[in-house]
Amino acid sequence: MRTLAACSTDQSQSDVTASSPSSPTPVATATVTPAPEATPSATPAALPATIIIGAEATDIVTADVTVLASLNYQSDGDAAVAVLRGLLGEPTSESVEESSHYPRAELTEWDGFTIGVNRPDADFNPRPGPYNPAFQVRASGTMATNGVAIEDVNGNQTGQDFESTADGKPADQVHYDETFGIDSVTLDMPSSFSGAIPDYGLPMTYGVIGFTGRDTGIIEKILAPTDLFSLT
Repeated sequence: MRTLAACSTDQSQSDVTASSPSSPTPVATATVTPAPEATPSATPAALPATIIIGAEATDIVTADVTVLASLNYQSDGDAAVAVLRGLLGEPTSESVEESSHYPRAELTEWDGFTIGVNRPDADFNPRPGPYNPAFQVRASGTMATNGVAIEDVNGNQTGQDFESTADGKPADQVHYDETFGIDSVTLDMPSSFSGAIPDYGLPMTYGVIGFTGRDTGIIEKILAPTDLFSLT
């Protein structure tokens, strides 16, 4: 939202002195100099301050947590990218991601935040379950362009300690991958269903997932929506 700053003018009144009743002195007229024309500018309260990643939608909010946009993962992906361009500015990179297990995706990135719009081929076999999103999001840092912070709905961010985040979680919400050395933890689950979907013959925990490399011990990226065993 843009507002126009109010223009104000100060009008000074010259002192009028009379020389005599018979020969009045002309009254001086004050000259008003207009203030420079105001330029529309976004007020700080209307600027995006934080990207909040949830299991079913990502919200972009202001500093006072007013929601500027709520991007549901089932909604139109191209429209979501257009909204982000309007709020975050032009992206820092654009690319295409190919995968044998997931649909091809067009990636648009604003520094530490990426949206991937799924572009499945005609012969792509969608995964079972109630949650086949039109797009996914990924946080690879704590800040996007223009200083916009990135976190999940519970305040988790990349860079925080993985074990502390996983501490106290149910066993089915933490996965230690001995083969690839990429561990994962559930950060948020959907409210519209149980948060588990049938996949690979097992019920898979699904939602906002944090990932770490075994050699770092910190959450390196946050994806949504995805499953606990996903390595994307």
